[in-house]
Parts: sequence; C-alpha cells; structure tokens
Amino acid sequence: MAFELLGTTYGGWMIDLNLVPKGSTIISAGVGEDISFDLVMINEKNCKIVGIDPTPKSHLFIEKQKNLFNFDLIKKVLHSQHDDVVKLYKNKNREHVSESILPTHDAVLGFDSYYSDTVSLENLFEEYKDISIIKMDIEGSEYDVIANLKTMPKSVKQFCVEFHHFCTDKTVEDTKEMIESLSRLGFKNYVEKPSPKQLNELTFWR
Repeated sequence: MAFELLGTTYGGWMIDLNLVPKGSTIISAGVGEDISFDLVMINEKNCKIVGIDPTPKSHLFIEKQKNLFNFDLIKKVLHSQHDDVVKLYKNKNREHVSESILPTHDAVLGFDSYYSDTVSLENLFEEYKDISIIKMDIEGSEYDVIANLKTMPKSVKQFCVEFHHFCTDKTVEDTKEMIESLSRLGFKNYVEKPSPKQLNELTFWR
C-alpha cells in the first residue's frame, strides 16, 4: 500500500491514490473550513466531491471559495436516518466551526441548539454509483452512522473516520466496536494519521 497524507496537517487524510479511480465520487462529511483534502482529490484525480455539513459557518466558507469546481454541498447532518430532523448543538467559541448532535461534546453548549435536516449514507449510495472514498469528521455522529450501516458499495475502497471518544461521552471501547463493525463490512485493515490521540483519525481500506 502507498498511503500518504493528502491535505493540511489539520484537515488532511491518509490516502492511497492508487485505490482512487479518476473521476470517481468522494463523500466528504464534515467540511468545516478546511477543504485541503478535497482540493487534492479534485486536482489529482478529477474527483467529484459531495460535501456534507449542516453548519452555517461552513456554508459561508464554501460560498466564498473562488473557482471551486467538482464540489457539491449538502447542508444537512449525516445520520443513520434519512430525511429526519435532529438537534445540533452550537460551539462554545463563535470563531470555531464544529457543532455536534451530542450535547456531551466538549466544544458545544449543551443548552444552545437548532434543528437540522439529515441525509443518510444509504440514500447517497442510491444517488451516486461510483463512490470511491467516504470521509467522516462529524463530531460524534460517526458512531450512529457506522453502527447502522448494513451494506457498502463495492466501489468504496477507503473509509476515513475521525473518532471523537476523546471529547464526548463515547469511549475508546465504543470506537473499537465501530472498528469491528467496519471489519464486518470488509474494511479489515486501517492506517492511522499521526496523532497523539489513540485511534483518532483512521483510514480503513479493502
């Protein structure tokens, strides 16, 4: 395998470009204000990016990008239930972009929230037939999404996840259960992005 960090130290991911067909689709959930990884994939492989993010700061960031192409933004929460409505808790720091459906997240205000529509991976699998990578940095929602995944398109060869056991009520054991769940879907191997945190940002492959 030939994994390398693509994008910035903050927003980049460990990816093997040899597993990415040219012109394929990437589900990029958790856009925030760093699309360095997405831009590399667009420039290197002419990928189509389907960005998913419910936060207004992220929407504004994307709208300000000049000459951005091959990038569609879905302004919803990635969730196990499609076309639902969930409560999203705001960040304590107005300068920061991350928000979470988990009131236990260290960065959010447990009393300050708003509602957001949802989209599921299953719905995206129906809409896009050439997905090569799924990337999720969704501030704790990853546990719900992975736990409810039943199938995975054969085209998906890499699955990138930031696990948030270090800042929510989820534990390392919860993360290990998610690793087992992905293994049952065929993702039996993973590489870690360099981090002082245990099992933080992982790229699974098959």
